[in-house]
Amino acid sequence: MSNSPLAIVVEDDPYLSEIYTDTLRSIGITVESYHDGESAMQRLKTVTPDLVILDLNLPKYSGIEIFHDLRNQPQTAETWVLIVTANPAQAAELTEAEIESQNLLVLTKPISVDQLDQLAQRLIFRK
Repeated sequence: MSNSPLAIVVEDDPYLSEIYTDTLRSIGITVESYHDGESAMQRLKTVTPDLVILDLNLPKYSGIEIFHDLRNQPQTAETWVLIVTANPAQAAELTEAEIESQNLLVLTKPISVDQLDQLAQRLIFRK
């Protein structure tokens, strides 16, 4: 079993999912990718990732539903989440307290590979 950090990428656009996955793997992070909310929710009940990259507009369950589920589970309540959305208005469903939480960043697509690389390194390898 690997000792590298684990990131879960939940993005229904295969191109973006591949970019996020390749970027994170290039800095030594183990990555699992999911293209719909249902499969991501199932997996997130069995693992505790170091980082979740989460699109909001997903098939089956929305990113907001996944985010709320993460925060309601003790093992993932403090997991870093990067919400990456093309429509910032969708993030309006988050409460002010959620948006201001210490372990959530909301980013507007497109994000650059360099931006993702730098954020992931700061969030995961901050120790």
